[in-house]
Amino acid sequence: MAGKGSRFVASLFGIRLSEDAPQLQSLVPQRISNEIMTGQLPKFNPSTILLGQNETCHFMDKAALAVKQKERSYSSRRGGSSYKVTKNWTMHNTHGTTRPIDQEWFEFKEGVVFVTNERIIFVAPEHGFEKKVKNLTAVIPYTDAIALQFGSQTINLMMPQSQLMAMVLQMVH
Repeated sequence: MAGKGSRFVASLFGIRLSEDAPQLQSLVPQRISNEIMTGQLPKFNPSTILLGQNETCHFMDKAALAVKQKERSYSSRRGGSSYKVTKNWTMHNTHGTTRPIDQEWFEFKEGVVFVTNERIIFVAPEHGFEKKVKNLTAVIPYTDAIALQFGSQTINLMMPQSQLMAMVLQMVH
């Protein structure tokens, strides 16, 4: 991603660059990671979320939600000329164009993600969410992120150990 210097120069020209993805340290101890890798579902008792009856938390880790931002601005160019025809008469000719400029970039909202046998919960000051595991249609793990698809909505979470969350979701689902 772009550094602070190029971000400043870009801002002078009205260009917004994607925010740098945060560096997240995993909350998952090695022992729990090994359990998940061998196909065992760990159990957590987090004080942060409220669990329903017969609901068990099987995973929790730091994450950052990628939120797409959009901005539309307009660029205008104007020009013209004047021609003196006689002493008292001048012809003026003007022209101009305006075109929209659409910019998109990602902001990252840090929080903690929890996976229970019933829900996926992202706890954060902004853009937190709660989704039912039964509504999950696809899980796509990447090296530093995971994409969760619920129908036509895709949620992208940056995570230090996305493959662990994918394995837990496979076991829970």
